[in-house]
Amino acid sequence: MKTKFLSFFLFALFFILHSTSEPHTRPPLLFSSEDLQPKTFQGVGESDPKRNESFPTYWGGNALTQEDREVQGLKVTIFSLEGGAWIQHKKVKLGANRIEVFGKEAYKAFLKNGVQIEDHENGTVLKAGIGEYDKYEEIVHIRERPRLYFRDKTGKNTVISATTIDRQLATKTTRLHGGVIISHPEITIFCAEAVFRESEQLITTDPNPILISKNRYLTGQKLAFYTNESKIILDEKTVLFQSSLETKKDQEGKESKETVITILKGDKIVSSPNENNERSVLVTGNATVLRKDLKITSNTLESIGSDSSIIKARKNIRVHDRENNLVLTGHTFDYFRKEEYMHLTEEGKMEFLERNSDKVTSTVTAQEFERFLDKKETVIRGDIRIKAKSTDAMGEYATYHEDEESMLLEGNPRIDRSGKILRAGKIVFYPREGRSILTEGVHLGN
Repeated sequence: MKTKFLSFFLFALFFILHSTSEPHTRPPLLFSSEDLQPKTFQGVGESDPKRNESFPTYWGGNALTQEDREVQGLKVTIFSLEGGAWIQHKKVKLGANRIEVFGKEAYKAFLKNGVQIEDHENGTVLKAGIGEYDKYEEIVHIRERPRLYFRDKTGKNTVISATTIDRQLATKTTRLHGGVIISHPEITIFCAEAVFRESEQLITTDPNPILISKNRYLTGQKLAFYTNESKIILDEKTVLFQSSLETKKDQEGKESKETVITILKGDKIVSSPNENNERSVLVTGNATVLRKDLKITSNTLESIGSDSSIIKARKNIRVHDRENNLVLTGHTFDYFRKEEYMHLTEEGKMEFLERNSDKVTSTVTAQEFERFLDKKETVIRGDIRIKAKSTDAMGEYATYHEDEESMLLEGNPRIDRSGKILRAGKIVFYPREGRSILTEGVHLGN
């Protein structure tokens, strides 16, 4: 009995000593051949660790199916949403009849059948046939007749269509590609590429856009369109075509309607409503207005009214009236088409041209010129000086009659012929011929 007890005691002691001499070690973990570190690839997987921004994405629908697929070597859970499917990206809601969501975090999604993207904070809605959503790029790419609907602060709606549209959700910037049509209540723009920045309510286009509004056609190299102000800026080789229905009188005084084309061109065109809510077109840099028998050039031109009924020009003005063979120059010019009235001041000058050439026959300088086109008269005031072939004439007031091609000079009128001063009460001067008729108290002397 003692022998058995001793044997048991020695065995127990050996076991205890052995256990305390070597610490217990866990068995090794079994690893698969795949690396267990998180993998990332375009559109699927974990978030980019370089990105500091993290936000939840919610999604749902009337029906849900789930399956696992292998995408770029990784097993990804894909959720298929049917019937009223939606994804909530911050304050933007993406909807479609069917949406395939990659991962619970909706790293990427494919929207199919009746895509609608609502950004009510910015007054924007986008619609299309299909679309692709990338959470971390914060972009939605839509195609199949995509359209963008935007309501600005003034309540005006802009509709934009293109072949494809990319909406950057973070910056509220939309890029439009291929066959872009921008429809605004006041203008329609056609171009190949465009960018819409909603924070600035600004649309910019690629070169050579075409702009069409009521009775107007515009084009240029660069376009900027501020939707909330209805303001258009065109740069480089800008041209505006304007058609208007105008009343004309024949020699017998009978009135008739005629469509007249007005062309404005220059280095830059800015079109926007003025303080009276009339459309104002400002042309700067080699500014030119062309009409049927009229050409106006200056540093700056402004056309006011939807039919260019008022034209204002400033600095280095040249007005060529081809119908009456006249050229007016000066620095301040106003043309009121409906009133058939022109006004020119500041170093004003009128030049009479030969009928079949641009050769100047006579020159008149004065402080002010007023042309009454309906009466075919020009009233001239202030320090009038006439230079003709061999005659110089002076006075304070004159009226030029276009039909007779004669000028009545009054206000101490006088003629200087080779240093000899001839005075009279009135002088009738024929600027194209250089001859004159003196009446009412003609006398020689200073």
